[in-house]
Formats: sequence, structure tokens, C-alpha cells
Amino acid sequence: MNNTAVMQDKNPVIPHTEPPPHPTDAKVGVPNISEKVRDNSPAEVNPRKHYQVEEVKEPLSDSSGVADSQQGDVGLQVNISQSNSPMAAMSPEPSQSIKTDSSNLPPGTMPFIPHKKRIKPLIILIIVALLGLLLFVAFRLRSSGPILLGKKGEILWWGIQHDESVYKPLIEEFERQHPNVKVVYQKQSTKDYRERLTNALAAGRGPDIFEIHSTWPYMFKNDLASLPASVMSQEEYTQSFYPVIVSNLSLQQGIVAIPLEYDALTLFINEDIFATAIQKPPETWNELKDLVDGSKKGSLTIRQGGKIIQSGVALGDTVNIDHWPEIIGLMMFQNRANPARLSTESESQVLSFYNQFKRMGVWNNTLPASTIAFSRGNVAMYFGPTSRARDIAAENSNLKFRTVKLPQLPKDKPTDPDYSYATYWAQGVWERSQNKETAWEFLKYLTERDSLEKLNDSLRETEGYPRAFPRPEMNIQFRDDLVVGSVVALALDAKSWYLADNTFDGPTGINSQLKSAYEETLKTWGGGIAQLKTLSQAVQEILLKYSIPLR
Repeated sequence: MNNTAVMQDKNPVIPHTEPPPHPTDAKVGVPNISEKVRDNSPAEVNPRKHYQVEEVKEPLSDSSGVADSQQGDVGLQVNISQSNSPMAAMSPEPSQSIKTDSSNLPPGTMPFIPHKKRIKPLIILIIVALLGLLLFVAFRLRSSGPILLGKKGEILWWGIQHDESVYKPLIEEFERQHPNVKVVYQKQSTKDYRERLTNALAAGRGPDIFEIHSTWPYMFKNDLASLPASVMSQEEYTQSFYPVIVSNLSLQQGIVAIPLEYDALTLFINEDIFATAIQKPPETWNELKDLVDGSKKGSLTIRQGGKIIQSGVALGDTVNIDHWPEIIGLMMFQNRANPARLSTESESQVLSFYNQFKRMGVWNNTLPASTIAFSRGNVAMYFGPTSRARDIAAENSNLKFRTVKLPQLPKDKPTDPDYSYATYWAQGVWERSQNKETAWEFLKYLTERDSLEKLNDSLRETEGYPRAFPRPEMNIQFRDDLVVGSVVALALDAKSWYLADNTFDGPTGINSQLKSAYEETLKTWGGGIAQLKTLSQAVQEILLKYSIPLR
């Protein structure tokens, strides 16, 4: 796209470049030691399609509105010189030849000649022997792999999403089939979860199975065991789960996690607001923008005296909008932009389009967090994963809501895919667990069709809403579901990246660091290439901290 091109209100432009691929697409020897004893020695842009950004008047409102440096191993170096030190002066003089007088000895008697002391060579031999023994032990320990930890036959499982009651029937059935195995599930607090898990693994007190977000494999690559082919082959795994799952949960060493459910960003709508306004849900971003434009008749945004009484959509800000990182990630893929290498008009258009909703007066930072605001009936449209349905219903059980498919950019041809953005949780196995094989067998058991059906029955009973299955063929039953149906419809073409909210990864986690970098840019965004370069550099430094390939 030409740099001077402006998004037309009815004719947005999509570049004809492919979306960036997901980033997830030494032999250690023992050195030979010899001892020598010396004696005092982003892309071309199509100008016909892109996110539309218009000049909008600022409405009156009630408020103002990595790279880790690679370091080699540094050895301890000690220089010893031949000097005239006090200790050198204390060294004995070389031995002199010994003379004996044998004239007075009886005939046939050999004179007595004292032998030199042999203590020094003996000490050297002992030291060499000890070094050899230490090298042998070290080699054997290295050859045998890491020391396995945990209690044999007892699988400790850390989860974060669901209570033990959700899994209990399945755990009991597995224990009945494996009488020598006991599974202990512990639900963890979301507070500092990723940091506590990291510390527990480092201290050798980690669980055998632990729940990780779909964006975390690189953060735990040294702690995650690979799925053995004896439990499930890579071919079986690829055929069983959605393509985005295979991409997310595969590292160089192999498959490192198994999901028990699938989720993605979707669009929640307040059915009463739409019915009152006699409007239908938007299918494109242009339609969504028209629906919330307060200057147009029938707008879903209602303002009185400069104050937002009802927001059309939770977009445009970062302070109080949940899941805005996923929204930005979705827009990046839809606009064929690269969230890791931000240098073209495609990335600039995404940031400008998102910021536009704040300038339109659709949202501001005086409103509650978007999930709460939607739950209270003050927002017509809200973006979030389907797991948020539980939180919304808990806040307001009388709210009539459902989800619809995500808005898309206009297509060149009908066969062009509709993109969505995956964000979900999965289960990994600790590399140092002595129950690794059994733990993987347990996870495979949980992903069997019968087990997944029972798991969703438990979720309906305890949380009120099911989750989409990680197996595509099982989701046919959800095509018309009011909550997960919209996610299932777009799952085969889902994308994902490391922009994710509500993952509890702590300030040093990859999600939080990327969120902070993008947030700083959006706060002061003016559309300049210089700002893109600064953001791009910050993003790449974060990715390199975790050895994530830059694509």
C-alpha cells in the first residue's frame, strides 16, 4: 500500500502477503584431560484492502481520555610464575652427592647409602587417580541423564483452571485400571502461578504434570518432557488435534504438551441491546465500526453530556480492556502483518485502527474493566475467549448473551480463510519426573473421546458451560452452541502468537513483557515508522530471551 493511501470507509484493503508463520514451525562430550608432571617447568501491501482509519473528531468526554548475550563458559585462570618470593627462598637446595668411608667396614659389608624421599611422586599418583575417578563418576551420571525426582507411582498434578471435582471421576477410573498408580490433583492459585511453578521445578520439588498456557512451551523448554512415541506417535497427535495446537505445543525436541480443551478469542454480544436497536451482529470490521459510531443513527454507543452511558464495543484502550493483546494479535494476522517484525504499513494500520475507537468516543478509561462492564449490561460487544462465559454469568446470571464469529476484513475471493486467534491451556510432563511414562499415559487417557465427553459433562455441571474439544471431529455437536459454536466454526484456520492476556505469567513472563511493550507504543501512537522500529526492537529482544526464532 502506498504510504499516502487512506482507508476508505466502505472499501478496506488487505495486502496480498501471507501471514507470518508461528515461531514454533549438542552432543555433550567429556573433555580429555592429560596431566603432565614437570620438574620445575513484513511485506508488499495491496492498496485495495486494509483496516480503515478515518479522521474523527474528538467527542466531548468526562475524562482525559531480547537478546540474551551469548556467553561462553569462562574457566578459572591462574598464572604461576617463577619468582623470588619468600616461599622460593625456603625451598631446599638440590641434594649433593653423598660420600662414605668404607675403609673401616668389615670385609663383605656394603656401605649404607640413604635413599631420596619419594613422597612427591606418590602424592601426584594419588591426585591423578582421584581425578580419574571423579571423571568416571561424572561421565556415568551424565550418561544416565538427569536424576529423576518425585514419588514412584504417585503422579502429582498442578492445575489452574478447574477444581478437583471436574477431574475426580476420570482420576478414579484411571486408578482403578492402574492399581499401582495414584494421581493427586492440586488446584493452584492464579497469583504468580508461572513464577511459583518455575521455582518449584528449579528446586526439584516440581509436579509430575503441570498446566501451561499455549504460549509457554519456550519458557519451559528445559523442564518439559517430550511425548514418547510409545504413548502417542507424532502422526497420531497431528491427526487428533487442531493444526494450531500441533504448532503451539511442538518444540525442536518434539511434542511437549497435550490439551484437554480448546479455546480462542470470540465476540460476545448483548442480545437485549441488539434487539432494542434492531441491529444484527457485524460480519466485517467496517460493519462493526459503523454500528458503534455515535454520530450515526441507531448507533450502539450512547453518550449523554459527554459521558458514555452505553459503549458499543470495548476497543481502543489498554488500561481497562481485557484481552486487548489477543485483539491486536488477531488484527495483525488478518491484515497480513508480522507482530514480531514491525516495519511496514500493514503493522501501522493495525495500531491506528485499534486506537481509532478511543478517538471516536466509544470507550475511555473511566469505565470498569471490559469483562465487568459487559457483565453489567453496559457494553453491546465484548471480545474474549469462551472461558469468560463462566465469569460473565457469575457476575450477572440474568444477562442474555451469546457469541458470534469474529469480524473479518473483506476477501479477495470466497475461499479466503476467516482467521481467529487461539488462546488455551494444556498439560505438560516434567522432564525430571520418575513417573514420566505413566504421566503421559494418564494424559493420553484423558484425551480419549469418552474421557473428553465425561470431562465436558463435569464442566457443564460445575461451571455451567462446556469447552470446545481439542479434537475437531468431536465439535460437530457444538456447531449451533450459543457460546462455543463461534469458536468451533473458525478453529481450523486459527492462528496464535505470544500476545495473550490473563495468563498469570508474572512481570517477567513473555506475555506480560510483550503486553508492556505494545502498551507503551499504543499510549503514544502517532503512526510514525520510528515508533514501529522502537517497538520492533523491544519485541525481538523479548523473544530472543527465550530463544524464540524470529520469523
